[in-house]
Amino acid sequence: FPINILHSSSNSHLSMKSPSSCSWGRQRVNGVDLHFERAGRGGHGVLLLPGALGSSRTDFGPQLKSLSGERFTVVGWDPRGYGRSRPPDRDFPPGFFERDAKDAVDLMEALGFARFSLLGWSDGGITALIAAAKNPDKIRKMVVWGANAFVSQQDVQLYDAVRDVSTWSARMRQPMEEMYGAQVFANMWEAWV
Repeated sequence: FPINILHSSSNSHLSMKSPSSCSWGRQRVNGVDLHFERAGRGGHGVLLLPGALGSSRTDFGPQLKSLSGERFTVVGWDPRGYGRSRPPDRDFPPGFFERDAKDAVDLMEALGFARFSLLGWSDGGITALIAAAKNPDKIRKMVVWGANAFVSQQDVQLYDAVRDVSTWSARMRQPMEEMYGAQVFANMWEAWV
């Protein structure tokens, strides 16, 4: 299918891959260009929030293809510094989850959603919980899994055990190495852990 570039009066642009598939684009939010993918035309907006170093493609490809396009408009995004939302390089200052939550809500508003649901896992689940707590009037529903409200000593031990990505299976490393390259992925993971 041919690629059509659409420009709007806002700071976003959108490309259609095919009549029946996802569209993608970049939206300027809080000083950065955030990559997003959008599928469906339903009245219920759903934002997919990926886990650590994840992206809309690495974490939610099947959901973007399979959730009901008549009932939902599904938006997957790459948080700042992740996936196709680079530059900037990803950093992890204190409060980065709150920054991601603000970016997520502001992205959905910029895309025209006054109220929407959240589906987040791992770090995306943490981000979803913060976004809902700070914006209860904007969040319809949410599904969260693999998230934590605090970090225990056992969690620290688990993080230390997975710090070295060279010990991961090839299947676990492959999507991130394809997205970032082996060295950038290893460096970003080290910075996150």
